[in-house]
Amino acid sequence: MSDIPALSPAAHLVLEQARDAIDRNDVAGAIGYSVSNREIKAEIDAFGKAVAERFGERTLLMNAARHASGSIFDKAAQGLGPLERGKLVKAWPLMRTVQQLASHERTAKTLRQTESLHLSQAPHGSEGFG
Repeated sequence: MSDIPALSPAAHLVLEQARDAIDRNDVAGAIGYSVSNREIKAEIDAFGKAVAERFGERTLLMNAARHASGSIFDKAAQGLGPLERGKLVKAWPLMRTVQQLASHERTAKTLRQTESLHLSQAPHGSEGFG
């Protein structure tokens, strides 16, 4: 797991808070935690990018990836020794959280773009009514 950067204590705490918010179905709160500090946000983004490069962008979003067990975990841990496997088990919830945050951010961005496109294509004035 050497290709995935370690998180600072502050970033680790933010991801734990975000994970708790997601567990409460408070996506807005989760995103709020993750963007509350520019430096921590950059660290979380770098962590998320490394997780996506190592395991795939959406691998940990599946319900089967909720826990560090099962076929998805076994595939991710393939070739790891006991020490690295233990580190993966410990990091799994935060890696899943970072992918959930990235997914929610992608969705929000797409919605903003769609709304912007919709507004730019909306007819202006009252043509066609009358």
